[in-house]
Amino acid sequence: MKGGAMDISAKREPACEPGVLAAMCRRWGEPAEVLELERVPLGRPGPGEVLLRMQAAPINPADINVIQGKYGFKPALPAFCGNEGVGVVMEIGPGVSNFRVGDLARPVPGVGTWREALVASARDLLPLPVGLPVEQAATLSVNPATAWRMLHDFGNLEPGDWVGLNAATSQVGRHLVRMARHMGLRALAVARRRDALRDLLDEGAALALSEEQAAGRGRLRDSLKGEKLKLAFNAVGGRSARNLALALDRGATMVTYGAMGLQPLEIPSGPLIFREIRLVGFWVTAWYGRASPGQVRGMMNELARLYHRGVVHTSIGARYPLMKLHDALAAAGGGNTGGKVILLL
Repeated sequence: MKGGAMDISAKREPACEPGVLAAMCRRWGEPAEVLELERVPLGRPGPGEVLLRMQAAPINPADINVIQGKYGFKPALPAFCGNEGVGVVMEIGPGVSNFRVGDLARPVPGVGTWREALVASARDLLPLPVGLPVEQAATLSVNPATAWRMLHDFGNLEPGDWVGLNAATSQVGRHLVRMARHMGLRALAVARRRDALRDLLDEGAALALSEEQAAGRGRLRDSLKGEKLKLAFNAVGGRSARNLALALDRGATMVTYGAMGLQPLEIPSGPLIFREIRLVGFWVTAWYGRASPGQVRGMMNELARLYHRGVVHTSIGARYPLMKLHDALAAAGGGNTGGKVILLL
């Protein structure tokens, strides 16, 4: 990689290699116990197929959940691991018209990104915009996409409106804060740590509170000083979700997209009945499954534009080669890297 751009000329043609290194899961369980690095054969692309040389892939919480057998889908075993990442198209088979050599692409969930190269149906690859640094391209389709979709698919927001969120220091949370500011919205950001509040304000939050400050009936609502909270994003559950729900205005919506607190929602009946608030869930993988290619392409192009404007940016906390997969998993599980853990492939 030179100056943030990909240099594919230095890559060997993977089809000439006896096999490529890949992370394999042959039974569900804790990653440290069930993941193995194996050499797997790599053929040439046939009709409708593409040969993709993987470049980088993040370790997301969803990846761990898939390996544990606790996510929204289970690939057939044995399974290639990794749900997000970016590769360069090195060769295309007959009948492929939507990719060219040198294009960037991401395999869809279930194909597996934690490997050096792969041959897949062109239908199982998501085109990514050109002109992005490898690591940003590798992390574009989950966290930034989740934030973008939730801000645009729920509620009729206008500049000056308030949106609320917990887990504000997560990658999705930070993208929500920055995107909200870019859209002229005001974000009420709730974080677990008080020492992170100044950082959230610097990133564009209009108001930042700790979970302790937000606890208690009416505290978040009071902090708005009569302003109305029209939309909220919950990734924690438990009492944190309850606090957000209590702050919502009449007819407002709370979108749940994560369960970091491993607790069920605690939503009082009062706001549900007398303020007619709505509770909905969102899973970006399901959105990709029902979206048209044009919708996906339009969103990705917009996210790329926002990257170039400094709005979309994923913090990278650590980088590991695939051979150090278990060290990378330990770092990701530790949660102290300050950003995404990236596998360089």
